[in-house]
Amino acid sequence: MKHRWIYLVLLLVAIVSCMGNKRYDNLMQRADSIMDSNDDSAKVAIELLNKVKPQLDDFTKGQRMRYELLYHKAMNKACITFTSDSVMKEVVDYYDHHGSANERMLANYVLGCVYRDMHEAPMALEYYDKATEQADTTAADCDYGTLYRVYSQMGFLFSKQYLPYQLLDAFGKAEKYAYLAKDTLNAIINYQNRIDAYSYLGNKDSVITINLHAAHMFKQIGNNYAAVIALGCNYNYYIEKQDTLNAQKVFKAYFSTGYEGNSEYEDSKAYVLCQKGAYYMLTAQLDSAYNYLQQSLRLCKSYSIKAAATKVLARYYAKINQPALAMKYAMQSSEYNDSDLIETRKTQLQQVQAMYDYGRNQEIARIAEQKAKRSTQMNYMIVSACVVLFLFLSYIYRKQLALKKKRIAASKLVYEDCLLKLKRLQEEKTQLVAEKDKKLAQIITEKENAISKLESEIHDIQNKYSLSSISDADLVLKNSSIYKKIQCIEAHPLEEMTEEDWTELADTVEELIPNFIPMLKNRVSDRDYRICLLIRLGFSISLMAILLNLSDATISKSRKTMLKKLCGKIGKPKDFDEYVLHIQ
Repeated sequence: MKHRWIYLVLLLVAIVSCMGNKRYDNLMQRADSIMDSNDDSAKVAIELLNKVKPQLDDFTKGQRMRYELLYHKAMNKACITFTSDSVMKEVVDYYDHHGSANERMLANYVLGCVYRDMHEAPMALEYYDKATEQADTTAADCDYGTLYRVYSQMGFLFSKQYLPYQLLDAFGKAEKYAYLAKDTLNAIINYQNRIDAYSYLGNKDSVITINLHAAHMFKQIGNNYAAVIALGCNYNYYIEKQDTLNAQKVFKAYFSTGYEGNSEYEDSKAYVLCQKGAYYMLTAQLDSAYNYLQQSLRLCKSYSIKAAATKVLARYYAKINQPALAMKYAMQSSEYNDSDLIETRKTQLQQVQAMYDYGRNQEIARIAEQKAKRSTQMNYMIVSACVVLFLFLSYIYRKQLALKKKRIAASKLVYEDCLLKLKRLQEEKTQLVAEKDKKLAQIITEKENAISKLESEIHDIQNKYSLSSISDADLVLKNSSIYKKIQCIEAHPLEEMTEEDWTELADTVEELIPNFIPMLKNRVSDRDYRICLLIRLGFSISLMAILLNLSDATISKSRKTMLKKLCGKIGKPKDFDEYVLHIQ
Protein backbone atom coordinates (compact mmCIF):
# COMPACT_ATOMS: atom_id res chain seq x y z
CA MET A 1 0.00 0.00 0.00
CA LYS A 2 2.84 2.32 0.89
CA HIS A 3 4.50 1.70 -2.48
CA ARG A 4 1.30 2.59 -4.28
CA TRP A 5 1.28 6.00 -2.64
CA ILE A 6 4.89 6.61 -3.67
CA TYR A 7 4.13 5.71 -7.29
CA LEU A 8 1.08 7.99 -7.24
CA VAL A 9 3.12 10.93 -5.98
CA LEU A 10 5.79 10.39 -8.60
CA LEU A 11 3.15 10.20 -11.33
CA LEU A 12 1.58 13.47 -10.16
CA VAL A 13 5.01 15.16 -10.13
CA ALA A 14 5.68 13.95 -13.67
CA ILE A 15 2.28 15.21 -14.87
CA VAL A 16 2.83 18.61 -13.28
CA SER A 17 6.34 18.76 -14.77
CA CYS A 18 5.05 17.99 -18.25
CA MET A 19 2.34 20.59 -17.87
CA GLY A 20 4.94 23.11 -16.75
CA ASN A 21 7.26 22.31 -19.67
CA LYS A 22 4.36 22.63 -22.09
CA ARG A 23 3.57 26.03 -20.62
CA TYR A 24 7.20 27.14 -21.13
CA ASP A 25 7.10 25.96 -24.76
CA ASN A 26 3.93 27.95 -25.39
CA LEU A 27 5.42 31.05 -23.80
CA MET A 28 8.59 30.82 -25.94
CA GLN A 29 6.47 30.32 -29.06
CA ARG A 30 4.49 33.42 -28.12
CA ALA A 31 7.66 35.46 -27.61
CA ASP A 32 8.99 34.30 -30.98
CA SER A 33 5.75 35.28 -32.72
CA ILE A 34 5.82 38.71 -31.09
CA MET A 35 9.35 39.58 -32.21
CA ASP A 36 8.76 38.21 -35.72
CA SER A 37 5.73 40.43 -36.19
CA ASN A 38 7.65 43.65 -35.65
CA ASP A 39 11.29 44.49 -34.88
CA ASP A 40 10.14 47.15 -32.40
CA SER A 41 8.38 44.46 -30.35
CA ALA A 42 11.65 42.68 -29.59
CA LYS A 43 11.86 44.39 -26.18
CA VAL A 44 8.38 43.12 -25.35
CA ALA A 45 9.55 39.61 -26.21
CA ILE A 46 12.58 40.06 -23.90
CA GLU A 47 10.32 41.10 -21.03
CA LEU A 48 8.16 38.04 -21.64
CA LEU A 49 11.19 35.73 -21.69
CA ASN A 50 12.58 37.34 -18.52
CA LYS A 51 9.48 36.19 -16.62
CA VAL A 52 10.50 32.55 -16.96
CA LYS A 53 14.24 33.09 -16.55
CA PRO A 54 14.16 32.02 -12.86
CA GLN A 55 12.74 28.64 -13.95
CA LEU A 56 15.56 27.83 -16.36
CA ASP A 57 16.80 25.07 -14.05
CA ASP A 58 13.50 23.26 -14.63
CA PHE A 59 13.97 23.32 -18.41
CA THR A 60 15.17 20.39 -20.42
CA LYS A 61 18.40 20.99 -22.33
CA GLY A 62 16.45 21.37 -25.56
CA GLN A 63 14.14 23.94 -23.94
CA ARG A 64 17.07 25.83 -22.44
CA MET A 65 18.85 25.96 -25.80
CA ARG A 66 15.68 27.21 -27.48
CA TYR A 67 15.23 29.81 -24.74
CA GLU A 68 18.79 31.12 -25.20
CA LEU A 69 18.41 31.15 -28.99
CA LEU A 70 15.19 33.17 -28.80
CA TYR A 71 16.58 35.48 -26.11
CA HIS A 72 19.68 36.31 -28.19
CA LYS A 73 17.52 36.68 -31.30
CA ALA A 74 15.39 39.24 -29.44
CA MET A 75 18.50 41.05 -28.17
CA ASN A 76 19.78 41.32 -31.72
CA LYS A 77 16.47 42.71 -32.99
CA ALA A 78 16.36 45.17 -30.07
CA CYS A 79 19.89 46.39 -31.03
CA ILE A 80 21.34 45.34 -27.66
CA THR A 81 25.10 44.96 -28.05
CA PHE A 82 26.55 41.49 -27.42
CA THR A 83 29.68 41.24 -25.28
CA SER A 84 30.21 37.48 -24.95
CA ASP A 85 30.00 34.47 -27.27
CA SER A 86 30.01 31.71 -24.64
CA VAL A 87 26.26 31.04 -24.53
CA MET A 88 25.68 31.20 -28.28
CA LYS A 89 28.61 28.89 -28.97
CA GLU A 90 26.89 26.29 -26.80
CA VAL A 91 23.60 26.94 -28.61
CA VAL A 92 25.21 26.53 -32.04
CA ASP A 93 26.94 23.32 -30.93
CA TYR A 94 23.58 21.97 -29.76
CA TYR A 95 21.68 22.84 -32.92
CA ASP A 96 24.46 21.49 -35.13
CA HIS A 97 23.30 18.08 -33.89
CA HIS A 98 19.61 18.77 -33.22
CA GLY A 99 16.69 20.68 -34.59
CA SER A 100 15.65 21.78 -38.08
CA ALA A 101 17.60 23.47 -40.89
CA ASN A 102 15.89 26.77 -40.01
CA GLU A 103 16.98 26.50 -36.35
CA ARG A 104 20.59 25.73 -37.34
CA MET A 105 20.57 28.69 -39.72
CA LEU A 106 19.17 31.00 -37.03
CA ALA A 107 21.70 29.83 -34.42
CA ASN A 108 24.70 30.41 -36.70
CA TYR A 109 23.27 33.77 -37.80
CA VAL A 110 22.87 35.02 -34.20
CA LEU A 111 26.40 33.88 -33.29
CA GLY A 112 27.64 35.80 -36.35
CA CYS A 113 25.85 38.89 -34.97
CA VAL A 114 27.56 38.32 -31.60
CA TYR A 115 30.99 38.41 -33.29
CA ARG A 116 29.86 41.44 -35.31
CA ASP A 117 29.22 43.37 -32.06
CA MET A 118 32.54 42.13 -30.65
CA HIS A 119 34.28 43.61 -33.75
CA GLU A 120 35.52 40.21 -34.91
CA ALA A 121 34.56 40.51 -38.56
CA PRO A 122 36.30 37.30 -39.78
CA MET A 123 34.46 35.18 -37.19
CA ALA A 124 31.19 36.96 -37.97
CA LEU A 125 31.57 36.20 -41.68
CA GLU A 126 32.45 32.58 -40.92
CA TYR A 127 29.21 32.00 -39.03
CA TYR A 128 27.16 33.98 -41.53
CA ASP A 129 28.56 31.62 -44.18
CA LYS A 130 27.66 28.62 -42.02
CA ALA A 131 24.14 30.03 -41.66
CA THR A 132 23.70 30.21 -45.43
CA GLU A 133 25.01 26.64 -45.75
CA GLN A 134 22.33 25.42 -43.34
CA ALA A 135 19.49 27.06 -45.30
CA ASP A 136 17.37 24.58 -47.26
CA THR A 137 15.95 26.75 -50.05
CA THR A 138 14.21 23.74 -51.57
CA ALA A 139 11.99 23.30 -48.51
CA ALA A 140 8.52 24.83 -48.45
CA ASP A 141 9.09 26.17 -44.91
CA CYS A 142 12.49 27.73 -45.59
CA ASP A 143 12.99 30.77 -43.33
CA TYR A 144 13.74 33.32 -46.07
CA GLY A 145 13.31 36.13 -43.52
CA THR A 146 16.38 35.01 -41.57
CA LEU A 147 18.27 34.15 -44.76
CA TYR A 148 17.97 37.64 -46.25
CA ARG A 149 19.06 39.15 -42.92
CA VAL A 150 22.19 36.96 -43.00
CA TYR A 151 23.16 38.23 -46.45
CA SER A 152 22.30 41.79 -45.46
CA GLN A 153 24.65 41.63 -42.45
CA MET A 154 27.37 40.15 -44.68
CA GLY A 155 26.86 43.09 -47.02
CA PHE A 156 27.39 45.60 -44.20
CA LEU A 157 30.59 43.84 -43.11
CA PHE A 158 31.91 43.84 -46.68
CA SER A 159 31.08 47.55 -46.87
CA LYS A 160 33.16 48.27 -43.75
CA GLN A 161 36.04 46.33 -45.29
CA TYR A 162 35.77 48.22 -48.61
CA LEU A 163 35.04 45.08 -50.64
CA PRO A 164 32.63 46.36 -53.34
CA TYR A 165 32.18 43.20 -55.41
CA GLN A 166 31.48 41.00 -52.37
CA LEU A 167 29.12 43.71 -51.13
CA LEU A 168 27.16 43.67 -54.40
CA ASP A 169 26.80 39.89 -54.27
CA ALA A 170 25.64 39.86 -50.63
CA PHE A 171 23.04 42.63 -50.98
CA GLY A 172 21.85 41.14 -54.28
CA LYS A 173 21.09 37.85 -52.51
CA ALA A 174 19.56 39.72 -49.57
CA GLU A 175 17.19 41.47 -52.00
CA LYS A 176 16.29 38.16 -53.68
CA TYR A 177 15.45 36.34 -50.44
CA ALA A 178 13.59 39.34 -48.99
CA TYR A 179 11.23 39.14 -51.97
CA LEU A 180 10.82 35.39 -51.34
CA ALA A 181 10.04 36.22 -47.70
CA LYS A 182 7.28 38.60 -48.95
CA ASP A 183 9.14 41.49 -47.34
CA THR A 184 9.08 43.99 -50.20
CA LEU A 185 10.20 46.92 -48.05
CA ASN A 186 13.45 45.25 -46.98
CA ALA A 187 13.96 43.91 -50.51
CA ILE A 188 14.01 47.51 -51.77
CA ILE A 189 16.24 48.60 -48.86
CA ASN A 190 18.79 45.89 -49.70
CA TYR A 191 18.63 46.89 -53.36
CA GLN A 192 19.45 50.47 -52.37
CA ASN A 193 22.24 49.33 -50.01
CA ARG A 194 24.31 48.49 -53.12
CA ILE A 195 25.10 52.21 -53.57
CA ASP A 196 28.14 51.88 -51.25
CA ALA A 197 29.82 49.52 -53.73
CA TYR A 198 29.41 51.93 -56.64
CA SER A 199 30.52 54.81 -54.41
CA TYR A 200 33.77 52.92 -53.60
CA LEU A 201 34.23 52.24 -57.33
CA GLY A 202 33.69 55.96 -58.16
CA ASN A 203 30.60 55.22 -60.28
CA LYS A 204 28.40 58.09 -59.10
CA ASP A 205 25.96 57.79 -62.01
CA SER A 206 25.06 54.25 -60.89
CA VAL A 207 24.51 55.53 -57.34
CA ILE A 208 22.10 58.17 -58.62
CA THR A 209 20.26 55.61 -60.81
CA ILE A 210 19.86 53.11 -57.93
CA ASN A 211 18.50 55.79 -55.58
CA LEU A 212 16.02 57.02 -58.18
CA HIS A 213 14.82 53.47 -58.87
CA ALA A 214 14.56 52.72 -55.14
CA ALA A 215 12.48 55.88 -54.66
CA HIS A 216 10.17 54.75 -57.46
CA MET A 217 9.72 51.31 -55.87
CA PHE A 218 9.07 52.84 -52.42
CA LYS A 219 6.31 54.95 -53.96
CA GLN A 220 4.78 51.87 -55.58
CA ILE A 221 4.32 50.23 -52.18
CA GLY A 222 2.93 53.45 -50.69
CA ASN A 223 5.97 54.38 -48.56
CA ASN A 224 6.36 58.00 -49.65
CA TYR A 225 8.60 58.85 -46.69
CA ALA A 226 11.18 56.22 -47.68
CA ALA A 227 10.88 57.36 -51.31
CA VAL A 228 11.77 60.93 -50.35
CA ILE A 229 14.69 59.76 -48.19
CA ALA A 230 15.97 57.66 -51.12
CA LEU A 231 15.82 60.72 -53.38
CA GLY A 232 17.62 62.69 -50.70
CA CYS A 233 20.52 60.28 -50.87
CA ASN A 234 21.29 61.79 -54.30
CA TYR A 235 21.48 65.29 -52.85
CA ASN A 236 25.22 65.24 -52.15
CA TYR A 237 25.98 63.86 -55.62
CA TYR A 238 23.93 66.61 -57.28
CA ILE A 239 25.85 69.17 -55.22
CA GLU A 240 29.17 67.70 -56.40
CA LYS A 241 27.98 67.77 -60.03
CA GLN A 242 26.79 71.40 -59.63
CA ASP A 243 23.33 70.25 -60.71
CA THR A 244 21.44 73.07 -59.00
CA LEU A 245 18.03 72.17 -60.44
CA ASN A 246 17.98 68.55 -59.23
CA ALA A 247 19.73 69.48 -55.96
CA GLN A 248 17.02 72.05 -55.22
CA LYS A 249 14.27 69.58 -56.07
CA VAL A 250 15.77 66.89 -53.83
CA PHE A 251 16.51 69.39 -51.05
CA LYS A 252 12.92 70.59 -50.81
CA ALA A 253 11.51 67.06 -50.83
CA TYR A 254 14.14 65.63 -48.44
CA PHE A 255 13.94 68.26 -45.75
CA SER A 256 10.18 68.66 -46.01
CA THR A 257 10.02 65.35 -44.12
CA GLY A 258 11.62 66.95 -41.07
CA TYR A 259 14.38 64.34 -41.16
CA GLU A 260 17.32 65.40 -38.99
CA GLY A 261 19.51 62.30 -39.30
CA ASN A 262 19.79 58.81 -37.90
CA SER A 263 19.51 59.01 -34.10
CA GLU A 264 21.71 55.91 -33.77
CA TYR A 265 24.55 57.67 -35.55
CA GLU A 266 26.31 60.27 -33.39
CA ASP A 267 27.28 62.61 -36.22
CA SER A 268 24.14 62.10 -38.32
CA LYS A 269 22.53 65.43 -37.39
CA ALA A 270 25.81 67.27 -38.01
CA TYR A 271 26.02 65.66 -41.46
CA VAL A 272 22.48 66.80 -42.35
CA LEU A 273 23.28 70.34 -41.20
CA CYS A 274 26.46 70.34 -43.31
CA GLN A 275 24.46 69.27 -46.37
CA LYS A 276 21.97 72.07 -45.79
CA GLY A 277 24.84 74.54 -45.61
CA ALA A 278 26.29 73.21 -48.87
CA TYR A 279 22.91 73.59 -50.57
CA TYR A 280 22.44 77.16 -49.41
CA MET A 281 25.94 77.98 -50.67
CA LEU A 282 25.00 76.52 -54.03
CA THR A 283 21.86 78.69 -54.17
CA ALA A 284 23.75 81.82 -52.95
CA GLN A 285 21.81 82.02 -49.64
CA LEU A 286 24.98 82.88 -47.76
CA ASP A 287 23.59 83.76 -44.32
CA SER A 288 21.64 80.49 -44.08
CA ALA A 289 24.66 78.58 -45.33
CA TYR A 290 26.90 80.12 -42.66
CA ASN A 291 24.45 79.37 -39.81
CA TYR A 292 24.00 75.68 -40.76
CA LEU A 293 27.73 75.14 -41.26
CA GLN A 294 28.55 76.62 -37.86
CA GLN A 295 25.91 74.40 -36.23
CA SER A 296 27.39 71.39 -37.97
CA LEU A 297 30.90 72.18 -36.72
CA ARG A 298 29.66 72.57 -33.12
CA LEU A 299 27.97 69.13 -33.19
CA CYS A 300 30.21 66.92 -35.32
CA LYS A 301 33.06 64.77 -34.04
CA SER A 302 34.13 62.91 -37.18
CA TYR A 303 36.99 64.31 -39.24
CA SER A 304 35.19 63.65 -42.53
CA ILE A 305 32.21 65.89 -41.62
CA LYS A 306 34.53 68.58 -40.21
CA ALA A 307 36.52 68.48 -43.45
CA ALA A 308 33.33 68.87 -45.51
CA ALA A 309 31.96 71.74 -43.36
CA THR A 310 35.23 73.72 -43.31
CA LYS A 311 35.63 73.24 -47.07
CA VAL A 312 32.24 74.89 -47.67
CA LEU A 313 33.07 77.63 -45.12
CA ALA A 314 36.27 78.38 -47.08
CA ARG A 315 34.08 78.94 -50.16
CA TYR A 316 31.75 81.11 -48.08
CA TYR A 317 34.55 83.45 -46.93
CA ALA A 318 35.95 83.58 -50.43
CA LYS A 319 32.47 84.58 -51.62
CA ILE A 320 32.25 87.49 -49.12
CA ASN A 321 35.80 88.59 -49.99
CA GLN A 322 37.61 87.57 -46.80
CA PRO A 323 40.63 85.73 -48.21
CA ALA A 324 42.40 85.30 -44.86
CA LEU A 325 39.48 83.41 -43.35
CA ALA A 326 38.97 81.51 -46.59
CA MET A 327 42.61 80.37 -46.44
CA LYS A 328 42.21 79.45 -42.74
CA TYR A 329 39.24 77.18 -43.30
CA ALA A 330 40.77 75.71 -46.44
CA MET A 331 43.83 74.74 -44.39
CA GLN A 332 41.59 73.29 -41.65
CA SER A 333 39.69 71.25 -44.24
CA SER A 334 42.96 69.84 -45.54
CA GLU A 335 44.08 68.94 -42.00
CA TYR A 336 40.75 67.25 -41.23
CA ASN A 337 40.99 65.29 -44.48
CA ASP A 338 44.48 64.13 -43.51
CA SER A 339 43.22 63.09 -40.06
CA ASP A 340 40.25 61.28 -41.60
CA LEU A 341 42.60 59.48 -43.97
CA ILE A 342 44.78 58.42 -41.04
CA GLU A 343 41.75 57.11 -39.14
CA THR A 344 40.54 55.27 -42.23
CA ARG A 345 43.96 53.71 -42.80
CA LYS A 346 44.13 52.75 -39.11
CA THR A 347 40.74 51.05 -39.34
CA GLN A 348 41.76 49.27 -42.53
CA LEU A 349 45.02 48.09 -40.93
CA GLN A 350 43.09 46.77 -37.92
CA GLN A 351 40.76 44.89 -40.25
CA VAL A 352 43.70 43.48 -42.20
CA GLN A 353 45.41 42.45 -38.94
CA ALA A 354 42.20 40.79 -37.73
CA MET A 355 41.86 38.91 -41.01
CA TYR A 356 45.54 37.90 -40.81
CA ASP A 357 45.28 36.69 -37.20
CA TYR A 358 42.09 34.81 -38.01
CA GLY A 359 43.59 33.24 -41.11
CA ARG A 360 46.76 32.30 -39.18
CA ASN A 361 44.81 30.67 -36.35
CA GLN A 362 42.63 28.86 -38.85
CA GLU A 363 45.71 27.60 -40.66
CA ILE A 364 47.33 26.39 -37.42
CA ALA A 365 44.13 24.56 -36.46
CA ARG A 366 43.83 23.11 -39.96
CA ILE A 367 47.43 21.87 -39.96
CA ALA A 368 47.00 20.27 -36.53
CA GLU A 369 43.78 18.58 -37.63
CA GLN A 370 45.37 17.35 -40.84
CA LYS A 371 48.38 16.03 -38.91
CA ALA A 372 46.19 14.05 -36.53
CA LYS A 373 44.07 12.78 -39.40
CA ARG A 374 47.16 11.74 -41.37
CA SER A 375 48.54 9.89 -38.36
CA THR A 376 45.32 7.91 -37.91
CA GLN A 377 45.09 7.24 -41.60
CA MET A 378 48.71 6.09 -41.74
CA ASN A 379 48.21 3.56 -38.94
CA TYR A 380 45.10 2.27 -40.61
CA MET A 381 46.84 2.05 -43.95
CA ILE A 382 49.80 0.12 -42.48
CA VAL A 383 47.55 -2.48 -40.86
CA SER A 384 45.39 -2.72 -43.95
CA ALA A 385 48.45 -3.06 -46.17
CA CYS A 386 49.85 -5.89 -44.06
CA VAL A 387 46.59 -7.81 -44.23
CA VAL A 388 46.22 -7.25 -47.95
CA LEU A 389 49.86 -8.24 -48.56
CA PHE A 390 49.46 -11.50 -46.62
CA LEU A 391 46.30 -12.41 -48.51
CA PHE A 392 47.87 -11.49 -51.81
CA LEU A 393 51.01 -13.56 -51.24
CA SER A 394 48.89 -16.53 -50.20
CA TYR A 395 46.83 -16.20 -53.34
CA ILE A 396 49.95 -15.97 -55.50
CA TYR A 397 51.46 -19.04 -53.93
CA ARG A 398 48.33 -21.14 -54.52
CA LYS A 399 47.84 -20.02 -58.08
CA GLN A 400 51.46 -19.91 -59.26
CA LEU A 401 51.69 -23.40 -60.75
CA ALA A 402 48.37 -23.17 -62.57
CA LEU A 403 49.18 -19.77 -63.94
CA LYS A 404 52.53 -20.93 -65.27
CA LYS A 405 50.87 -23.42 -67.65
CA LYS A 406 48.29 -20.92 -68.75
CA ARG A 407 51.00 -18.31 -69.46
CA ILE A 408 52.92 -20.74 -71.65
CA ALA A 409 49.83 -21.54 -73.68
CA ALA A 410 48.88 -17.89 -73.93
CA SER A 411 52.39 -16.91 -75.00
CA LYS A 412 52.29 -19.46 -77.82
CA LEU A 413 49.03 -18.03 -79.10
CA VAL A 414 50.37 -14.49 -78.89
CA TYR A 415 53.56 -15.51 -80.75
CA GLU A 416 51.58 -17.04 -83.61
CA ASP A 417 49.28 -14.02 -83.76
CA CYS A 418 52.27 -11.69 -83.92
CA LEU A 419 53.77 -13.63 -86.84
CA LEU A 420 50.51 -13.28 -88.80
CA LYS A 421 50.28 -9.55 -88.02
CA LEU A 422 53.91 -9.01 -89.06
CA LYS A 423 53.35 -10.71 -92.42
CA ARG A 424 50.19 -8.66 -93.05
CA LEU A 425 51.89 -5.37 -92.14
CA GLN A 426 54.86 -6.12 -94.44
CA GLU A 427 52.49 -6.72 -97.34
CA GLU A 428 50.58 -3.49 -96.61
CA LYS A 429 53.85 -1.56 -96.43
CA THR A 430 54.95 -2.82 -99.87
CA GLN A 431 51.60 -1.83 -101.38
CA LEU A 432 51.69 1.65 -99.77
CA VAL A 433 55.20 2.33 -101.10
CA ALA A 434 54.07 1.50 -104.65
CA GLU A 435 50.99 3.71 -104.38
CA LYS A 436 53.05 6.52 -102.82
CA ASP A 437 55.51 6.50 -105.76
CA LYS A 438 52.62 6.85 -108.24
CA LYS A 439 51.03 9.73 -106.26
CA LEU A 440 54.34 11.56 -105.90
CA ALA A 441 54.99 11.39 -109.61
CA GLN A 442 51.52 12.77 -110.31
CA ILE A 443 51.95 15.61 -107.78
CA ILE A 444 55.35 16.57 -109.21
CA THR A 445 53.87 16.74 -112.72
CA GLU A 446 51.03 18.96 -111.51
CA LYS A 447 53.44 21.33 -109.70
CA GLU A 448 55.69 21.60 -112.76
CA ASN A 449 52.68 22.47 -114.95
CA ALA A 450 51.57 25.12 -112.43
CA ILE A 451 55.05 26.64 -112.28
CA SER A 452 55.23 26.83 -116.06
CA LYS A 453 51.82 28.49 -116.22
CA LEU A 454 52.75 31.10 -113.59
CA GLU A 455 56.08 31.83 -115.27
CA SER A 456 54.22 32.37 -118.52
CA GLU A 457 51.74 34.75 -116.85
CA ILE A 458 54.52 36.72 -115.17
CA HIS A 459 56.32 36.99 -118.50
CA ASP A 460 53.14 38.22 -120.18
CA ILE A 461 52.59 40.85 -117.47
CA GLN A 462 56.19 42.05 -117.72
CA ASN A 463 55.90 42.34 -121.47
CA LYS A 464 52.52 44.12 -121.13
CA TYR A 465 53.70 46.81 -118.80
CA SER A 466 57.40 46.73 -119.52
CA LEU A 467 58.11 48.29 -116.12
CA SER A 468 61.09 47.00 -114.22
CA SER A 469 60.29 49.17 -111.18
CA ILE A 470 56.61 48.23 -110.83
CA SER A 471 55.77 46.77 -107.36
CA ASP A 472 54.22 43.37 -106.71
CA ALA A 473 51.11 45.05 -105.38
CA ASP A 474 50.77 47.15 -108.53
CA LEU A 475 51.17 44.07 -110.68
CA VAL A 476 48.36 42.31 -108.84
CA LEU A 477 46.18 45.42 -108.93
CA LYS A 478 46.56 45.86 -112.69
CA ASN A 479 45.76 42.21 -113.15
CA SER A 480 42.65 42.32 -110.94
CA SER A 481 39.10 41.88 -112.23
CA ILE A 482 38.01 45.37 -111.13
CA TYR A 483 40.94 46.98 -113.00
CA LYS A 484 39.96 45.14 -116.14
CA LYS A 485 36.33 46.19 -115.71
CA ILE A 486 37.34 49.87 -115.45
CA GLN A 487 39.36 49.44 -118.65
CA CYS A 488 36.20 48.11 -120.27
CA ILE A 489 34.23 51.15 -119.08
CA GLU A 490 36.96 53.39 -120.55
CA ALA A 491 36.49 51.64 -123.88
CA HIS A 492 32.69 51.73 -123.59
CA PRO A 493 31.70 55.11 -122.01
CA LEU A 494 28.03 54.13 -121.70
CA GLU A 495 28.93 51.65 -118.97
CA GLU A 496 28.91 52.87 -115.32
CA MET A 497 30.49 51.92 -112.02
CA THR A 498 28.04 50.34 -109.52
CA GLU A 499 28.31 50.54 -105.73
CA GLU A 500 29.38 46.90 -105.72
CA ASP A 501 32.18 47.81 -108.17
CA TRP A 502 33.39 50.65 -105.92
CA THR A 503 33.32 48.30 -102.91
CA GLU A 504 35.30 45.67 -104.81
CA LEU A 505 37.83 48.33 -105.90
CA ALA A 506 38.29 49.53 -102.29
CA ASP A 507 38.59 45.98 -100.91
CA THR A 508 41.16 45.04 -103.58
CA VAL A 509 43.37 48.09 -102.95
CA GLU A 510 43.06 47.89 -99.13
CA GLU A 511 43.94 44.19 -99.12
CA LEU A 512 47.10 44.74 -101.17
CA ILE A 513 48.02 48.15 -99.70
CA PRO A 514 46.78 48.14 -96.04
CA ASN A 515 48.25 51.61 -95.40
CA PHE A 516 45.49 53.09 -97.56
CA ILE A 517 43.11 52.70 -94.59
CA PRO A 518 44.96 54.72 -91.90
CA MET A 519 46.53 57.22 -94.33
CA LEU A 520 43.50 58.03 -96.46
CA LYS A 521 40.20 56.22 -95.77
CA ASN A 522 39.28 57.69 -92.43
CA ARG A 523 40.66 61.14 -93.23
CA VAL A 524 38.81 62.13 -96.42
CA SER A 525 35.27 61.97 -97.81
CA ASP A 526 33.97 58.94 -99.71
CA ARG A 527 34.21 60.83 -103.05
CA ASP A 528 37.80 61.94 -102.43
CA TYR A 529 38.70 58.42 -101.27
CA ARG A 530 37.47 57.05 -104.61
CA ILE A 531 39.69 59.61 -106.42
CA CYS A 532 42.65 58.28 -104.39
CA LEU A 533 41.81 54.69 -105.39
CA LEU A 534 41.71 55.63 -109.11
CA ILE A 535 44.98 57.61 -108.81
CA ARG A 536 46.67 54.55 -107.30
CA LEU A 537 45.61 52.44 -110.26
CA GLY A 538 47.07 55.06 -112.63
CA PHE A 539 43.88 56.06 -114.46
CA SER A 540 43.67 59.39 -116.31
CA ILE A 541 41.86 62.47 -115.03
CA SER A 542 39.36 62.32 -117.87
CA LEU A 543 38.44 58.73 -116.99
CA MET A 544 38.09 59.70 -113.31
CA ALA A 545 35.70 62.46 -114.37
CA ILE A 546 33.57 59.95 -116.31
CA LEU A 547 33.52 57.37 -113.52
CA LEU A 548 32.69 59.89 -110.78
CA ASN A 549 30.42 62.08 -112.91
CA LEU A 550 32.58 65.12 -112.10
CA SER A 551 34.45 67.74 -114.08
CA ASP A 552 38.21 67.67 -114.59
CA ALA A 553 38.50 70.93 -112.68
CA THR A 554 36.64 69.53 -109.66
CA ILE A 555 38.95 66.54 -109.55
CA SER A 556 42.05 68.77 -109.79
CA LYS A 557 40.71 70.98 -106.99
CA SER A 558 40.06 67.95 -104.76
CA ARG A 559 43.61 66.71 -105.30
CA LYS A 560 45.07 70.09 -104.30
CA THR A 561 42.80 70.22 -101.23
CA MET A 562 43.81 66.73 -100.09
CA LEU A 563 47.48 67.63 -100.61
CA LYS A 564 47.14 70.49 -98.14
CA LYS A 565 44.98 68.49 -95.66
CA LEU A 566 46.99 65.26 -95.61
CA CYS A 567 50.53 66.47 -96.38
CA GLY A 568 50.37 69.95 -94.93
CA LYS A 569 51.68 71.70 -98.01
CA ILE A 570 50.50 73.67 -101.02
CA GLY A 571 51.35 72.37 -104.46
CA LYS A 572 50.07 70.98 -107.73
CA PRO A 573 47.59 68.11 -108.11
CA LYS A 574 50.43 65.93 -109.50
CA ASP A 575 52.25 66.38 -106.15
CA PHE A 576 49.32 64.67 -104.46
CA ASP A 577 49.33 61.93 -107.10
CA GLU A 578 52.98 61.23 -106.24
CA TYR A 579 52.06 61.00 -102.55
CA VAL A 580 49.31 58.43 -103.27
CA LEU A 581 51.46 56.39 -105.67
CA HIS A 582 54.20 56.00 -103.04
CA ILE A 583 51.88 54.54 -100.37
CA GLN A 584 52.91 50.89 -99.92
